Amino acid sequence: MYALMAILMLIAGIGHLAIWTRLHSVVHAMPYRQWLIDTVEFFIYAMSLLIPALFLIWWIQQPLHSTVAPHEIQQYSLLYYIWYVYGVMCVIAFIAASLLWLFYHYESQAYAAHVEQRPLARYDFGDVADQMLGNTTARMGSMIPGNEILQLEVNRKEIQLHRLPEQLDGLTITHISDLHLKGHMTEAFYRKIVDQVNDLQSDMIVIAGDVFDRDKCFAWSTATLGQLTAPCGVYFVLGNHEMRTSDPNLARKTLVDDGLIYLGGRHLTLMIRDYPVVLAGNELPWHPPAADMSTHDPAKHDQLPFKLLVAHTPDQFGWARQNDFDLMLAGHVHGGQIRLPGIGPIVSPSVHGTRYACGIFYSTPTVMHVSRGISGTTPLRLNCPPEISQLVLRSTK
Repeated sequence: MYALMAILMLIAGIGHLAIWTRLHSVVHAMPYRQWLIDTVEFFIYAMSLLIPALFLIWWIQQPLHSTVAPHEIQQYSLLYYIWYVYGVMCVIAFIAASLLWLFYHYESQAYAAHVEQRPLARYDFGDVADQMLGNTTARMGSMIPGNEILQLEVNRKEIQLHRLPEQLDGLTITHISDLHLKGHMTEAFYRKIVDQVNDLQSDMIVIAGDVFDRDKCFAWSTATLGQLTAPCGVYFVLGNHEMRTSDPNLARKTLVDDGLIYLGGRHLTLMIRDYPVVLAGNELPWHPPAADMSTHDPAKHDQLPFKLLVAHTPDQFGWARQNDFDLMLAGHVHGGQIRLPGIGPIVSPSVHGTRYACGIFYSTPTVMHVSRGISGTTPLRLNCPPEISQLVLRSTK
């Protein structure tokens, strides 16, 4: 009996965490003001710890045995029923979370058929940490065992695209996201990132948002991101963290002045290898509107254009599918930052929870690649190193 009770309490405890981590994910996916997000986040952390503590205090105070006469009905307090209902909710949450985890695992295996991935390099900047870490918080974070903020993985992913024209077979795109120029990592760190991106010599470079967190880092742009080069251009959209600067428009202008091409809320058409390629940007829900694809007329071209969407959050995957995009590149969720062995990420700032934390996803007609990003406001990464991905587009025809 006691063993069964312990198992049920463990299941309820995991379900309790599932409820509050999912709420945390959803809140961080919303376009709320930062003070409200911070307030709700503090409340979530408090409830995650306080509710189990209050339950244990109440549980300890209960008598071990209660005697009831045969003709009497056991009486329970209102608090008992409250705990009972919440406990049932937590067990249901555990079951739902387990089923979702199984579904996400199945999805990831199915999506693996669309990509062939291999690592190109793995860097450890620990020997030059003093040059890379910009403040006390980052330095203290780097001391946590297993923390990978000073690691960098460079990988190549060959993606199968059913509608990719043969002319574009082999086109390369370097995809990075979530640089978070804030001060945790120094300008020297970002120069290292830029060098690695340029060394890949891709046809195109795409930055999927969250470039700046602080105004003071605007001055770093020319010596870092302004040095990015690619034959077909360097493109970017903004993310939610540009809302933390004094003026997102100034963040945008800084990058444009340094030679990057802004895609937010618009679309443009390039001729790449004599084939039309439509590039579009979607910064929803933080910087409306998304590109108005109703103004794009594919009939202007002799061939059906290949369509590429750059969005900050993978939550816009449905929008990409509705607008018939072939490929979508996103970031925002950082791979979850903390990934447990055999389980994966536990928190991801998305309305879908951890479903699209990182990697390749497919739903007709769109393939989506979600980057783990480069940095973050919290200097902690466990089993989730920053990444630079070179995507090689492959036709299945």
